[in-house]
Amino acid sequence: MTERPDYKEIEHTADVGLELEAPDLKAAFELAAASMFDLMCDLDGVGDGVRRTVRIRARDADLENMMVRWLTELLYVFESERLLLSCFDVTKLESGLIEADVTGERYDPGRHALKTEIKAATYHDLAVDQTRGVWLVRVIFDS
Repeated sequence: MTERPDYKEIEHTADVGLELEAPDLKAAFELAAASMFDLMCDLDGVGDGVRRTVRIRARDADLENMMVRWLTELLYVFESERLLLSCFDVTKLESGLIEADVTGERYDPGRHALKTEIKAATYHDLAVDQTRGVWLVRVIFDS
């Protein structure tokens, strides 16, 4: 993931969400992550000087659970290390496992204007579905 993601922002009561289309499942996970961070902070202003490998294992390997676990882990990286992530490369995606190389930079309030506080990815109205060869993702965030 190197360019700004193409997604639609969803207004949802007091929360915020997103919808997107992706050509394959790995891209769906990459685009969902990039879109979440773009909701939080304009990705155009986030560099790529810090690199991490993120691994998520889930007992329940359905795609919706995997998506929430993925986004939750990335939010944890932001909260615990103050890393704004901008690039996502899913290197492994199989039943119960996601592995990805992610890059970004430390949050600097002098350079990065946070747009939306995202507290959590939710299961409410969540969708990760394939229709006519395109993956559709919808995620509502607690904000």
